[in-house]
Order: sequence, then structure tokens, then C-alpha cells
Amino acid sequence: MLTIRMNEAAASALRPLTTVDPPPTVPDLGQELRDKFAEGLTHNDGAWIFTEHVGQWVGVPASASAAIAKMGWKDLSGYEWFVNAFHLEDYAPVHVENHDGQPQISHEDQVVLLRFGLVVADNVFSLVRALPEPVPVRCVIGANDTCVVFRFHQIRSGDEWIDDALKKPDDPDMMAVVDRHP
Repeated sequence: MLTIRMNEAAASALRPLTTVDPPPTVPDLGQELRDKFAEGLTHNDGAWIFTEHVGQWVGVPASASAAIAKMGWKDLSGYEWFVNAFHLEDYAPVHVENHDGQPQISHEDQVVLLRFGLVVADNVFSLVRALPEPVPVRCVIGANDTCVVFRFHQIRSGDEWIDDALKKPDDPDMMAVVDRHP
């Protein structure tokens, strides 16, 4: 089962997708992301992470349980949330300006990246479906004027905190959450 939820800012931004003729295009994954997906996922103490991300975070122990203890993360989902994160603007042909050392992404490019994140989520789901025992997975795309971050984690009991993030009606940031249950 596939479930897509988003806050009002994301829903408003994506709504024109159905009314624009021709529909907007979504960037190609590009070689770097295809390589990330080709490396697949690694199982680490009950957590699923991109194989490419293993050992990438300085100061974070290789073992999920040791990382949770050292970094103070609440659980495996928190570990996956951190370790599986990456910026979509690093992989798509969008313009990122620099204003006094701070990146700035136009609203239009944030929307492009939000759509792109949905394509990335579909690729993560393909990786999970290929596992010997597929697990339920949540992909989260968060967009604002400085970055668009993609994250994923296995859905576990107690992960309902994402519902609170989606219910903030005056939040200008866009957030889309895509859950896939085998």
C-alpha cells in the first residue's frame, strides 16, 4: 500500500501539476543517484541505510546501536533519519544562489525538487521491494528556501511524530511524506 501525505504548503505547490498543460518535467536521476541506488541498502543492527552512506558521517560509530547511544538518538528510526539524509539540490539541475554565505533556492526550484523527491522515493521503494524480506518504509521530503532534504526510515511503532510536523498550518516549509507497506 502506498500513502502520500503532505502539509498545506506542499499540497498547494504541487496542485498545479494537474492543471498545467503540458505538465512540468521532473529531472532525471543522474549518474550519481543511479550509482547510490545501484549500491543498494545495508542492514546495520536492525536499521536499513544506503550502502553509500556507511561510514560517511565523521564521529558517528559504524554500528547503529553504538551510534544511537553516542549521538543520543531516540531509536533506529532516528538513526536512519540522520544517516539516510541528503540534499536533493546536489543531484538536480536547479539554481542555488548564495546570499551572504546562505544558499537560496527559488520557490519554483523547491517545487521541482519536491517532485524530484517523489521520484527518488519511488527508487527507494524499489530497493526495499528487492530485499529478502521487504519492510514498511517512510520517505520524507522537506523543502524550504535554503535546501530540500530527502530522508527515509523503516516504519516502526512509535513513529507517529511525523503527523505533528504535517499539522502545522502556518509552516512555510513544504513537506511530503510517502509511506510504502509491503
